[in-house]
Amino acid sequence: MTTATLPEPLTTLPESAALPGQQPAWGVALLYPSQGQWSKYDYLDLPGIRLVEFDNGRIEVLPMPSIRHQNVSMNIAVPLRIYVQTYELGTVLCAPMPLLVAHLRFREPDVIFTRSTAPDDSDGDKYLASAELVIEIISEGPENRKRDLVDKRADYAAASIPEYWLVDPESQEVTVLRLQGSEYVESRTFGIQDVIQSTTVPGFEMPVAKIFAK
Repeated sequence: MTTATLPEPLTTLPESAALPGQQPAWGVALLYPSQGQWSKYDYLDLPGIRLVEFDNGRIEVLPMPSIRHQNVSMNIAVPLRIYVQTYELGTVLCAPMPLLVAHLRFREPDVIFTRSTAPDDSDGDKYLASAELVIEIISEGPENRKRDLVDKRADYAAASIPEYWLVDPESQEVTVLRLQGSEYVESRTFGIQDVIQSTTVPGFEMPVAKIFAK
């Protein structure tokens, strides 16, 4: 029996990547403002569908979601949107869709339910100004977890959003936070055998198993 010979591991860059001029197009970056000098309109006019958040003149480009992340997002958004449309409760949207959470601060929730989609007079329909339910799917990595568990929790509470779901694909759990006064209180963490009931979308229920179904 013969043994297949494995290829040598790659130790150098491909020839195409080593050619002169194979550098990022830094000149394009110079077309945009420096960090700290972005305006609300610079941010809202960004082209493309990248996930970008804005905070008082600074932007943060978020990591692109994985296939698992997208599956979980669709498993939530599709039935929620159908339910909301059936009963004419408002609308359900998915990222990328900027949500104004404070003066000169925008976040990008994974899924948003809002009763009002009336656009801002000066900015058309480029962002949402309010929401009743926001849902974040926690991405891998300590920085991403902190953004969802700490930073966004504070921002959504400050924006008086009544309900916040934290969806964790690693543990296959969903923690539901409900606003009491100016802070969120953890209502309950739902496991794979449980069914979530939303208080801001009357009558809507979702089995956790369906959220994490492949």
